[in-house]
Amino acid sequence: MILWGKISQFSVFMVLQLLASYHKSGLLEIEDNEERAVIYLKDGCVEAVSVPRSDHLLGAKLVAAGDLSQTDLRKIILSAALKENKREFLGLTIMKSGLVAAKAIASSLEEQAYENTLELSNWVEGTFKFVVPRQSVDFPFSPHINVQHLLLETSRRLDEGQRPTKAKPTPPEEELCAGCTANCSQEQKDKYLKDGICLWRTMPVIVREAIFAPEEHEFKYDDEERVRDLPFL
Repeated sequence: MILWGKISQFSVFMVLQLLASYHKSGLLEIEDNEERAVIYLKDGCVEAVSVPRSDHLLGAKLVAAGDLSQTDLRKIILSAALKENKREFLGLTIMKSGLVAAKAIASSLEEQAYENTLELSNWVEGTFKFVVPRQSVDFPFSPHINVQHLLLETSRRLDEGQRPTKAKPTPPEEELCAGCTANCSQEQKDKYLKDGICLWRTMPVIVREAIFAPEEHEFKYDDEERVRDLPFL
């Protein structure tokens, strides 16, 4: 184990940003009182997001998209269960069946990663740990998603009103804000604090700064003096 901590102190999104900045490869395992999730990273990019109890299952997505029939899916799962190697990824098993094109599987896996990351946005209790397995996990289909892009897309979906399909028990808003140092305005609380879930706290920093940047900090790209002082140039 390389890194461990509490989600209440360091959100899942914050940890992902840290690991991506150092181009880490390994497994980010997240646990709360009810569920366990795993984010697979390679060179700082997301290979897959696994939430076993999620509603966003690969087989169901392929059926919903019309790429696979429910009957064929059941046959594939049953045949996989009878094999000695029962830990083979479902995407690989489906590909070997020849019933679904590799491009359709890859597309469903990418969308699954986005949807499962959205599910993780309301995980505010529990622990995380980052480990590097002795044998790396290789995915035959990998979206290889940039972490910043993943978090920006998740924040966009949250801002448009999409919410995780499974609610989490959370403390009252007063208790949630009591230990927070974000010093949010009432405008931020009205928009991002819903049903005891603080979406602002889990939102990537670059998104938060873009949403509520003071007007005096706005700049034009042709303003050389202001651009020169930016920390990332």
